[in-house]
Amino acid sequence: MKTLCSTVIVSWFALAAILAGTVTGALANGALIQEDAPETPRRQGTLIKLPLPLSADAETRILASLESVASRSMGGDRPIVVLEFTSANGMAATNDVAGRLGRGTSFERALSVARWLSGTKGNRIRSVAYIPESIGGHAVLVALACEEIAIHPAAEIGLAGIDESTQEATIVQAYTETATRRGLFPAAAVRSMLDPSESLVKLELEGGGVEYATLPELERGLRPEKAWAEKQLVPSNQMGTFAGQELRSWRWVTYLVPDPNQLGPMLKLDTDVRERPTFAEPRKAMRSHIRGIVNARQVDRTIRAIEDSINNQQANLILIELDSPGGNFSESLRLAFYLANVPSDKAEVVVWISGQARGDASLIALAADSIYMAPNATIGNSGEASISATNIQKRKDNLLEFAKLTGRQPGDVVGCLCPDVPVFEFQAVNGRRLRAPENWLDDDAKLPLWAKGNEVNYREGLDAPRAVELGLCSDRQPSLEAVGNQFGLESLPEEKQTNTTEQVVEWIASQRWLSMFLFMVGLMCLIAELNAPGVGVPGAIAVVCFLLFFWLNMFQGTVEWLEILLILGGVGCLAAEIFLLPGFGVFGVSGLVMLALGLVLAGQTFVFPTNAYQTQRLIHGLGQLGFVFFAIVGLLIALRKQLAKTPMFRWFALQPPTSDRFLVKMDELNEERRSLLGSYGATVTRCNPFGKARIGDQIVDVMSEHTWIDEDSPIEVVEMKGQHLVIRQRSF
Repeated sequence: MKTLCSTVIVSWFALAAILAGTVTGALANGALIQEDAPETPRRQGTLIKLPLPLSADAETRILASLESVASRSMGGDRPIVVLEFTSANGMAATNDVAGRLGRGTSFERALSVARWLSGTKGNRIRSVAYIPESIGGHAVLVALACEEIAIHPAAEIGLAGIDESTQEATIVQAYTETATRRGLFPAAAVRSMLDPSESLVKLELEGGGVEYATLPELERGLRPEKAWAEKQLVPSNQMGTFAGQELRSWRWVTYLVPDPNQLGPMLKLDTDVRERPTFAEPRKAMRSHIRGIVNARQVDRTIRAIEDSINNQQANLILIELDSPGGNFSESLRLAFYLANVPSDKAEVVVWISGQARGDASLIALAADSIYMAPNATIGNSGEASISATNIQKRKDNLLEFAKLTGRQPGDVVGCLCPDVPVFEFQAVNGRRLRAPENWLDDDAKLPLWAKGNEVNYREGLDAPRAVELGLCSDRQPSLEAVGNQFGLESLPEEKQTNTTEQVVEWIASQRWLSMFLFMVGLMCLIAELNAPGVGVPGAIAVVCFLLFFWLNMFQGTVEWLEILLILGGVGCLAAEIFLLPGFGVFGVSGLVMLALGLVLAGQTFVFPTNAYQTQRLIHGLGQLGFVFFAIVGLLIALRKQLAKTPMFRWFALQPPTSDRFLVKMDELNEERRSLLGSYGATVTRCNPFGKARIGDQIVDVMSEHTWIDEDSPIEVVEMKGQHLVIRQRSF
């Protein structure tokens, strides 16, 4: 009777919580419905550094990176690739012959890159040569092969033939064909940069036109008929070299970029160009995963694995599978900053979202060089951690620093973390677009640079097509193997520091119902042990179940002192109700409530739900708790006869005596109790309905006939049921 009453109350408690939570979750979800903002095209740029002089290794790495970017081209939407001409040894370039950047680059290597850029493969991207310092040698050929050229006003392009003693026809032909294909530099100007005998002359035509020729061409009579004036641009017996300012005035280059920070706005990109690491094929990959709730243990394991792979195994491709609801804002931010600071010349970080990257887990994805998503995956939306607009404002400096470090839009970072913070599209007067919270823009109130546009909706998270459209995701891929194929991997490596045992343990730890089942079994075994002390086996099983329960939840990082105290307090209250104060009173109800709360909180990182995801998770936890209760009770009822016959389960309950001696003893006890019928006494404990009473000089188990009877109340024994005497309160 006692057990049945407890089970009924717990069952109704779980059922009521499930129904109440379901209504709350439905209302919360309905309140978040909002139409998406109008879709607009996004412009982002990829920066690839071209170290000069160009080595064989650099050539291979540059071509591999260009091919990787071009493979993601979709129809007419061509990726923008900026090739930045830099010094391989870190030495600053000068305008003289000796210090010209690009000297020592072999023609064959430059031609290999130029052919890719100006050929069919290069047409899949929009290539921009960025020249912050003066270049010469065959680096000029690579610049001529790009669709557009952006140059510092003081930098120069020229002296292309300084590494050749004589100019072979093959070299001249390659230069002129490349220049003609792109249409930026006139063929005569190209020849003047290769051969000092081909001095460049500018010819002004009648009607305002301009043509260019070399002195040898004019001497051979190749002068245009309408030419009326000429000006020699390159002195005789000198190779041509031209400054950025004059190149722009002649419209041979597209952009003048005095400051590298102006490159993005001049290209009208939504964000600054993001540097893409360059590595030779085949890539050496390291594979890891982040699943479930983010916690310090998981972050530490991931960082250790990456550092070991980069430093000791020379891995240059970090593949991370991500499927997490978040869980710890600080830990996710710590891992995100670590991934963002992985040196670009050592490794490239790639994240594949297999399921979800909610809340703070989205920071881990946004820190990667490239993000890929499964077709049904989502990034953003509320998650396990409670992240409010106040938290976002407190972390504003950190988030702005993170956005700048990763080249992400501040609005994307904030919108994925906390969809309740409004994020808007802003457009500058130069056409550049930006997504950010309204109060995060540093703008002039009198002469505003940014015009506010539509609000961007992050409230349901971003699916793969929307993430691709916003520029967060590189592409959709069905598996991590498919992502690896994008980087030339034929097969994936084994997961770093994750063997089969660890994978099984992590899967078990993620199953909340299993940990609850272990706890319920442990609780039943503990009660059986206390009812029949000295048996041992139920007690041992209880200890094992409790240890597994706490270990699995600590493994997930969801058990803290609050959960431990609630569970221990609940067990203590139930023990007091069963063994010290029989019946079903305050201790019994309090114990059940504390146990239910402790079990639910042990599977989550929050106490009170503050968003729709947490509400759903709380409902799910209560549902699993109720299911486990029903399942265990139903199983015991269904198999009570079969279990009673097994040797192990006989230890859980005392079996009826079978010997004559025990039968005689039981008959004597029953006869003694019958002799108390009609006797008077007083209750020792409250009877609700079970309790204890003093009759004569004996204290016996009793149960009330109708209503509950308080302690120290006069009673009368009216009948006997089983091992209990039935009593009623006596009135004088």
